[in-house]
Amino acid sequence: MGEKLSEVFECYNVHIVGSSKGRYAQIIETDAGAMQLRPMETGESRLRSEYVFKERLYEEGFENIDRCVMNTDEELFTPDRYGNCFVMRRYFQGREMSSSNMTEVMMAVENLAYLHRAGRRVWMRVSEESSDTYHVIRDDNDFQKRNRELKRVRGYIGKVSPKQKFEELYIKVYEGFYAQALECERRLRKLLEDETYRKSAIEHIGYCHGNYNNHSVLMCHREGRSYVATTGFDRFYVGNQLADLYYFSRKIVEKNGYDFNILKEIIETYNSYIPLSYEDLRYMYLLFAYPEKFYKLSSQYINSSKMRISPVFLEKIGKIISGEEKKRQILDKFRNIFLHI
Repeated sequence: MGEKLSEVFECYNVHIVGSSKGRYAQIIETDAGAMQLRPMETGESRLRSEYVFKERLYEEGFENIDRCVMNTDEELFTPDRYGNCFVMRRYFQGREMSSSNMTEVMMAVENLAYLHRAGRRVWMRVSEESSDTYHVIRDDNDFQKRNRELKRVRGYIGKVSPKQKFEELYIKVYEGFYAQALECERRLRKLLEDETYRKSAIEHIGYCHGNYNNHSVLMCHREGRSYVATTGFDRFYVGNQLADLYYFSRKIVEKNGYDFNILKEIIETYNSYIPLSYEDLRYMYLLFAYPEKFYKLSSQYINSSKMRISPVFLEKIGKIISGEEKKRQILDKFRNIFLHI
């Protein structure tokens, strides 16, 4: 461990036994258990909100999470001599979930349902406390806003001259993806006007993980028992928790060759813990139908340097195009099995 991190650790009431490098962080074995030290990536207010949120999750019984640890000055972050700030969180000895191991995938789905139950209970408590200001409901799937951004990117690329290969291909496929996006916007707007859907959706409002995937799910073993630990709450927010389920499902399905049976098992497993109505499944369908990967690539492009476009952009749009047929098959089966149309 470098001298810089050693001086940071001196500010905590722990005795270091050993250390190793983790994902963007240092993992340390201490007399108080495993800890993670990583650079502070949010503002102080957001970090404080994270601390309060996780403590409340813990109180609700969702205990295997990377809670923030205060230093000897009762601060949530510690600066080194150069002014770089670090945050310590409790951690777990385990490995990341395997996306190809269905037993582990279903353990992660069960864990997500438990997280959502606890997250909803926390939300119900917090929503009654006007002193908390970090619980504003957020919609990360605002199709109208996304579609405006897509139109802006198309307008920009249309003016670029000369165009590079990525930009030429983007123009060529844009209309097809944009038509999908507009149709999803139209159908979501209609769904949101449905009183039955609104009554169902409100039951899923609560704290969301925001980035629930194989990297944030650790498979651990303790005293002869396997369990799941949840980390990486950097993007937590209050919203429709089905967005978490969609994000996790999409990632797993893509990593397993767009196997619909896996998606079906994920949804059915989650449903066994948190019931999903027909209207909930309609909402999930629209999330899957929206050309999210094309939208995200568009956003990455517009925020990148345009002088020399990375070859990765061309590679990514090629994969998006080639995956369209598999995605269409997934959507057809979803409609047939879950929506009966």
